[in-house]
Amino acid sequence: MPDALTPAETFLPYAEMMVDWDERLRREGPFLQRAFSSAGAQRVLDCGCGTGHHVQQFARWGLDAVGADASPVLVKEARRQAREAGAAVRFEVAEARRLPEIFNQPFDAVTCAGTLPLAGSPKAIRQAVAGMRDVLRPDGLLLLRCRNFQMIPEGRTLVRGPRVRQVEDREVLLLEIFRKRRRRCDRTVLALEKLAGAWTKHEHHEQAWALAPDELEAILTEAGFGRLQRYGACEPVPFDPETSPDLVLLARKAKA
Repeated sequence: MPDALTPAETFLPYAEMMVDWDERLRREGPFLQRAFSSAGAQRVLDCGCGTGHHVQQFARWGLDAVGADASPVLVKEARRQAREAGAAVRFEVAEARRLPEIFNQPFDAVTCAGTLPLAGSPKAIRQAVAGMRDVLRPDGLLLLRCRNFQMIPEGRTLVRGPRVRQVEDREVLLLEIFRKRRRRCDRTVLALEKLAGAWTKHEHHEQAWALAPDELEAILTEAGFGRLQRYGACEPVPFDPETSPDLVLLARKAKA
């Protein structure tokens, strides 16, 4: 008999439904290409790559694209999708702090979209940033995207959605539920699936450290990064703590 699926494997199809990847890649593409061009990037690592959509996009642009994620489940799926697409990309299982143990050739750019706060504490976040720094060449580009936690009210429940997806004969409703207590933010993704008139429920939970923009910039500066630029999305728009859904930081590693 085949091995039973883990909770992460069971929820993976619903996690993929949370994002319209074609639209997201189309929207973010020009900003990312300009950022890579500014650093003369040819070799790029996506840290916390998930199922590898950005890595495949980077490869389509002619870059030497590599992905790393701490989850073996996500890396397995990323490799599967890359094989189906015929994409010549590499994926490795690695936490951010352990990147130097896996990669011995420097990268021109490292991206990390959304996963850094999941390290869970300022100390762990500093270790993750140090790992990304250590696999960058001097003057290499670091691009970080984090949720704008300032938009989530303290001590109250914030619900986003529902998003509705029709998948063959199934209807799926997706909800994101946030609750921030002091510096920690809980996120629950709830998938309600209707099949043959019956509803089933699937859940995924994670907890993040609610990074503030100044705090993250201080961590980057301490780690030896400079020339910091702050945006409100992977688009050339200024960051607004009250309206920007994301915080995006570009930084350059200090020259040797």
